[in-house]
Amino acid sequence: MYGYGYGYNDYGFGSPRMGLEAAGGIFATLLVIGFIAAIVLAVIVYRTYASDGNDQPFSIKDKSTWGPFLRFDKLVIDKILRALYIFCAIFTAFFFLALVLASIADGIVAFLITLIMCAILCLIVELLERVSFESIMLSVIIARNTNDIKGMLDNSPASQLPPAGTAPESPVPPAPAAPAQPMPEPATPTAQPTPETVVAPAAGHFCPECGAPVQPGSHFCPECGKKLD
Repeated sequence: MYGYGYGYNDYGFGSPRMGLEAAGGIFATLLVIGFIAAIVLAVIVYRTYASDGNDQPFSIKDKSTWGPFLRFDKLVIDKILRALYIFCAIFTAFFFLALVLASIADGIVAFLITLIMCAILCLIVELLERVSFESIMLSVIIARNTNDIKGMLDNSPASQLPPAGTAPESPVPPAPAAPAQPMPEPATPTAQPTPETVVAPAAGHFCPECGAPVQPGSHFCPECGKKLD
């Protein structure tokens, strides 16, 4: 009885060890299924949303693609990173889903606790994966842009390249011209007196009748006797 009871407690139907083993088996099975499903979904999502289809793919039969591939003229790391990120994001979700489903074997309380914890951890892991892949992708984009600029400069004719040496000096704008000063108006010439404009002597100096000169203060002309006052 004792031996039967001991064995029953360790390996019976209600043993905690059997619950953990059942949960582990369920988790392993779901993890394998999730891994395969993540690969399939990653291929579908990449072809639908991530692939642009403009770049020339590498082909073993096409020897013209060997040189750029081996010289790293055509970088494919951005495609690999995009596909790898999609796979990691999907597989991470399947991983935590497998944990939640496997926890059902341990009871409803363990299932609820596992569900809450896995939801929080899944969100955190997904964010960390996104940040990590974006950091790597930024370096790849910088390297790709540098490679593209180098190729453009190599293919451009020498006449279109800027001259080597110091940068050309920017032309100095001319100084603004001083405002024009108004020209002084010419002075109006004063009229010179003409002989006709000479004022005749006063009437008291000549006789208005005969024109003979008269001394100042005289009341009568000495020639004709005309009264001058």
